[in-house]
Amino acid sequence: MSRLLPPGSLDLSWDHNSHYHGHLLRHVPPHCTRALDVGCGGGRFARVLASRGITVDAVDPEPRIISVARRWTPSRLPVEYRVASLEETDPVPGGYGFVSAVSSIHHMPFGPSLERMAAVLAPGGTLAVLGLYREESAADAATSLAALGPQWAVGAGMALGRLLTGVPDLHSAGPTAEMPVRDPRMSLREIAAQAAGRLPGARLRRLLFWRYSLVYRRPD
Repeated sequence: MSRLLPPGSLDLSWDHNSHYHGHLLRHVPPHCTRALDVGCGGGRFARVLASRGITVDAVDPEPRIISVARRWTPSRLPVEYRVASLEETDPVPGGYGFVSAVSSIHHMPFGPSLERMAAVLAPGGTLAVLGLYREESAADAATSLAALGPQWAVGAGMALGRLLTGVPDLHSAGPTAEMPVRDPRMSLREIAAQAAGRLPGARLRRLLFWRYSLVYRRPD
């Protein structure tokens, strides 16, 4: 396994999840000091949060992938990894300013998981889910088709950059390479219905690259 690139090095890896890290970060409340990352996988988004001075509790039920995440996380970053599913965690209610789930909620019971994550938000805190959905409509198919061109262009540009610089692809040789994969079972229509019933006021948005975002802010 390649070692973690030193701070300041080029990161010429890209995937459908990291493409939306900036989108998720825009929903982190000002002055947030503590976050929970559910289904953290290789820890990439947990490290992004921690690099902004936020203390992160990161959980994932796979011991092997947590071991990988720990090896790839510099000791200077305030990330605490734990081998646990969301159901096995016992966080303090209202203890987090930000809760994230990046391509992990389709591995869990959807509705109960939304409620459990929202319950640990501090007043004014935000839950941000980046998820996958099952295609079922013409709009789904059209969005998938529209994603093919940008995916090819970004992938080709990253491959050329790695060829010219010798920087490794962290997606194929790093922490994301060992993450378990599961196809989503819920359609965007089903996700919208469940979210409306469980978290009134949550905002659902269809994204490119077979993703959606679901953002909920707990009232003050």
